[in-house]
Amino acid sequence: MIDQNNHRCRYNESVLKEPIIFIGPGRSGSTIVSEFVFVHEHLAWLTQYHEWFPNRQIFNHFRNVFDNRLWQVHGERSQLNKTKLLNELIPRPAEAYPFWEYLTGHHRDFSRDFMLNQRATPDEKRFIRQQIAKIVVAQGRQRFAMKITGPGRIAYLKSLFPDAQFINVVRSAHETITSMINVPFWQQQGMKNLWWTGAYDENEIAAFMLRKSDPYWVTAMQLAKVLETTQQETEEECVPALTIAYEDFIENAENVVNNIMQFTGLPECKNVDDKLLLCQVVNRNKHKQRPCHAQKKILNTLFNDEFLGGLCDGR
Repeated sequence: MIDQNNHRCRYNESVLKEPIIFIGPGRSGSTIVSEFVFVHEHLAWLTQYHEWFPNRQIFNHFRNVFDNRLWQVHGERSQLNKTKLLNELIPRPAEAYPFWEYLTGHHRDFSRDFMLNQRATPDEKRFIRQQIAKIVVAQGRQRFAMKITGPGRIAYLKSLFPDAQFINVVRSAHETITSMINVPFWQQQGMKNLWWTGAYDENEIAAFMLRKSDPYWVTAMQLAKVLETTQQETEEECVPALTIAYEDFIENAENVVNNIMQFTGLPECKNVDDKLLLCQVVNRNKHKQRPCHAQKKILNTLFNDEFLGGLCDGR
């Protein structure tokens, strides 16, 4: 029995080579960008079933009912196109935080902690890698891909996947902030609290308490911390990382997707080509208002020069 388990672990390791991890602030466009890559025939990923049934591995096989060698039916987000009949039941990529909470256990808060300087224990790493490997094998794919938003959690994810490749999707700070403010979840939670924890010092918390009635400032403060810590972790952990500007994706989706595939070593794939051909990428913020004077002041205060370039200040 021990030999069988060891053989299974060695076999599973082969499907965990160079996983692809999309990161980026919420409302940065990472969902749309990543889903053009996730249709690649080599990639396995978490689905909405991992959100609904986080400890039920049997649902990993459900993807093959819709996506196999004979036919491909992909679930889609409404950001891209009109969705299909029964779209909610067709497996589609999901961040699946309930699944990550199941994997990491009660001693970590994967959903809301910045997880700076946190690393998986040997037992934790072994368990999580085995669970992820089961997903890849059950879906009949060759590599694992995932997406999370908010803090990058790079140190922790690297401790699980030492050869992971990160795709960081970023967007104009003003557009990201205004988009977040219009989301009901953020209105109820993120604009009233520091939604992610574990990265703010006493001065930042005091500043939040003084200005917590200003939704733009509260949102900008949290976005700035996500960008800052992601950059910091990327440099400190020396991970392979490709930064994608959502504005560039809107301008030329095919070029950006091809850059991602080249960076990650993914071969050409008809599924990706078809999605690029069929899904029209639209700039939904084309006529959005530019930041007012007060908002520009906030942006200049909270974001350093790198994030205040044309990419982040809406110029």
